[in-house]
Order: sequence, then structure tokens, then C-alpha cells
Amino acid sequence: MSLFVGYRLSEYDYYSAEDGAGYALGVIGGCMMLALLLYPLRKRVSRLSVIGNVKVWFGLHMMFGILGPLLILFHANFSLGSTNSNVALFSMLIVSASGVAGRYIYTKIHHGLYGQKIELAELTNRLRNNQEDLFSLLRLNPQAREELFQFVDHVLTPTKGLIHSSLRIMTVGLRSRVLIRKIRKSTIERLNSTSVETDLTAKEKRQMEKVIVREADHFLNRTRKVIEFSFYERMFALWHVLHLPLFFMLVTAAIIHVIAVHWY
Repeated sequence: MSLFVGYRLSEYDYYSAEDGAGYALGVIGGCMMLALLLYPLRKRVSRLSVIGNVKVWFGLHMMFGILGPLLILFHANFSLGSTNSNVALFSMLIVSASGVAGRYIYTKIHHGLYGQKIELAELTNRLRNNQEDLFSLLRLNPQAREELFQFVDHVLTPTKGLIHSSLRIMTVGLRSRVLIRKIRKSTIERLNSTSVETDLTAKEKRQMEKVIVREADHFLNRTRKVIEFSFYERMFALWHVLHLPLFFMLVTAAIIHVIAVHWY
């Protein structure tokens, strides 16, 4: 909403980037962008514990990462200027986009925005417990059980790279739906087969079929979470490698912009 209002009002030139409120917005926004460095410093330097909790600085990091670029856009009056200011502006936009992407990836491998990091062992233990329950539930349908577990073993095989991993994530959902339909069909056939000795009533058979399909679906969902976690963990490591150089590119561009504005 703020972006829309600011963009619509930019044509009226209520303020200038060179002085007054426009200049102040640029200074405040620039200071907020520089303050983004305090979170990684606090996180890595134990002696800086006197300046506050890591979670507090992480929250400020998120807030400054949004407010800083917003104020600088207002400072620029949502328009392009000189070459050096344009370089600084686009550098900021690139870093901001990188930050948004990093925040999204972060939530995929943590318990919420401020929660602890999820561990792969935690996900695999849940999957293993679910597999033990399914092994018992599918005793009447050993073919479906074997097909389900073979499918899961296949998709959990480590991938060679990010591209292969992303393709697996995109296809595993569809393949899981197909497999669930096959399990439902074969389970119904087995429960209704005269070769299967059971004292279950028709209602109990329907209930059992629903339970089996539901648990198989949960099992495949947990499998997908394991695959996605491995993918996003790789992505987060790559993002860390790229984000810091982008940020220093922004700092360099901002320094050049400030020097150009005040001394030339």
C-alpha cells in the first residue's frame, strides 16, 4: 500500500532528494541498510552479546530490510536519477529481492520465522515411525506396501544437484497422487476378495480402507517434506554465498553515491 501511494504521489514532487524531508529519508534508509550488518556480527561475535539477544537483532534485521529500501524509494521519489544513484538504487533492489528469497527459504528449514532449525533426523524419525504403522496396516495388501516403500526409497535417494532435486520435488507430488489412487483401488479389491479371510463388516472394511489411504497419504507427505528440506537446505547454503557479496556491492555503490552527491 505504501509503495502504491508513494508511486502515485511521486509525480507531484512534494519533496526533493537533495534537501529537506527527501534527504532525511535517504539518510535514515541508508543507516537502516548499514544496520543490517549488525545481525550477522552479533550472531558470529560472542563478545557482542552486550548489545542484545540474537533473536531481537534478527527481528530488527527483518524490519530494517523492509523499511530501509522503502524509505530509499521515497527518497528517490520513485524515479531514476544520475548514473551513480541508479546503480545504488538497483543494487538495493537486488539485495532486497535476495533478502525476500532468503526469508522464504529460511522458513522452509526452521520452525517458523523465529524458531529453531529443523533437523533432517527429526523428519526422518517421523517418517520411520509412520512407516512402521503403515507396515502393520498394509498387511492385507503386501503388493501395495512393497510398491509404496519402493517408491519412497527411490525418491529419498540423494540427488546429484539442485536441478535434479528441484525436478524431483516438482514430480513427486503428482506421482504420489497416482500412487495413492492405486493403493485405494488395490486395498478395496483385497478387502472385498473372497481369498482374504476376515470377519470385518462392509462398514468396517470401508473404515479400514479410509484409514489405510489416509496414513499412506500422510506418509507420502512426510516423504515430500524430507525431500524439500534437503533441497531448501542446499538453497540456503547457496543463498548465503551469494547474498553477502551482493550486500557489499550495495554498500560500495551507496558510498560512491554519497561521495558523488556531496563532493562533485
